[in-house]
Amino acid sequence: MKDLPLDIGTFSNLIENDYIYVDKTKFIHEIYKPGKKFFLSRPRRFGKSLFVSTLKELFKGNKQLFKDLYIYDKWDWDETYPVIHLDLSVDSTSSDELKNSLNDLIERIARDFSVKLCGSNLKSRFGSLIIEIHKKHNQNVVVLIDEYDKPIIDNITHYDLAEANRKILNNFYGVLKSNDEFIQFIFLTGVTKFSKTSIFSGLNNVTDITLTCPNICGYTQEELEYYFKEYVVKFTKDNNISNLHLLSLIKKWYNGYSWDGENRVYNPYSILSLFFKGQFNNYWFESGTPSFLIDFIRNNSNINVLFNSNKIIRGEFPNFHLKKLDFTTLLLQTGYLTIKEVDIVVGELPSYTLDIPNKEVNDSLFTSIITDYTNEDSEDVISLSSKILNEIIKIDNNGLQNSFNNLISSIPSLLYGNIKKKDLIESFYHGMLLSWFKLMGFFIEGEVLTSKGRLDAVLKKGDLIIIIEIKYSLTESLDKLIDKAISQIKDKKYYSPYIDYNVVLLGVAFGDRSVKSHVESLNIQMM
Repeated sequence: MKDLPLDIGTFSNLIENDYIYVDKTKFIHEIYKPGKKFFLSRPRRFGKSLFVSTLKELFKGNKQLFKDLYIYDKWDWDETYPVIHLDLSVDSTSSDELKNSLNDLIERIARDFSVKLCGSNLKSRFGSLIIEIHKKHNQNVVVLIDEYDKPIIDNITHYDLAEANRKILNNFYGVLKSNDEFIQFIFLTGVTKFSKTSIFSGLNNVTDITLTCPNICGYTQEELEYYFKEYVVKFTKDNNISNLHLLSLIKKWYNGYSWDGENRVYNPYSILSLFFKGQFNNYWFESGTPSFLIDFIRNNSNINVLFNSNKIIRGEFPNFHLKKLDFTTLLLQTGYLTIKEVDIVVGELPSYTLDIPNKEVNDSLFTSIITDYTNEDSEDVISLSSKILNEIIKIDNNGLQNSFNNLISSIPSLLYGNIKKKDLIESFYHGMLLSWFKLMGFFIEGEVLTSKGRLDAVLKKGDLIIIIEIKYSLTESLDKLIDKAISQIKDKKYYSPYIDYNVVLLGVAFGDRSVKSHVESLNIQMM
């Protein structure tokens, strides 16, 4: 049984040490054309760096590494090219540090190729590197840039620094256009997709394959079952479960990422961690979550996009804009939302339906939101979620009230102060409450329009339907607010579309650091 390449991102190391390699060379064979420039956006820990490393060894002509792989007998091994490989995971805590880091990268590559650089600034030295390598080898150069956007997104909550770094990179990448005649092939990867005018204005005709090559990174279902067959068998024996049951659980936990609405893939890091540790857990969130996303959620209490399970965007796949950050775009490009469906009608703009990809992302994301909103740790959050669900199912009003009291008491005073300053306390309560229900596994329809009004949310889980109305006031008593909430549900018959289900009515009222709840079963005959 081959070893799992859990922390191996170098193709040569992986092959030479006989780790499992999920063969993606077919995609290289399909896209490669001399003179072409490609860009690929994928979330972190999705195999981008390994793909770039594979390209590097291929263009260097290391044929022995590709034995038994798809591309082995389809590649012209007589043609080799010098490769400039730039990993932008560098120090970017200031613009000067970024410039120094880029200069260090260029110097190191120049030493590797034994060429001397000319020029006094970053742009001219990068251009000199390309030209001098071309001269020495009498061959065009392949340029591979991994994490092209990291100096920007690592500082995205600090606009001035992020913008300064963007300008540096825009100028830096512009060298590739001015030296186009010396370049054989360009491939860039990153997490975010910035508009061409914001970062690639100096680099014409970059082909974006983010949507058109949905399986280029990540594992398909077929790849999972083929390459990890022995690990699947071992897992089933160790845990005394069937193959079918295990594959169903793996799909529920880790599948669902899609860039075309049809093909769905697994995050490689999660799958490798699952088989390495032999247990289900939330692996990717801890290693793949950019800190700026949590900062963005922390500073923006209105996160209702997370509770709309059929969020739709139309037109061009959204670009990333520094000055006006869009939460939906942020979530989509970092992997917390994915494309569930694509609707293309000739003569109309394409339509993309978005959703959270899987259980791992759902549970990790909402646990993180709640722990950030409160002083609870993740284990307590999960435990309290289970307790609240049981109290609702059992119509235990006393227990539910105590649970909500514990929830409110765990919110730090500092957070209250920050929310009040931004006049977002109502949306904060709304977001926190729905985050709990998402963590419980509910499908949420928020702000549902009916013939008699708009209800706050309908929560669905199996046969259970919860009709929820949320009220907030700093002046009105919580008892009156609860009466209004439950009466509104009944008077406007919000429950009507769901009478064939097990329907529960839930009213929740928030005041200043206080909460009141009431839950009851629906009895149609008494309405």
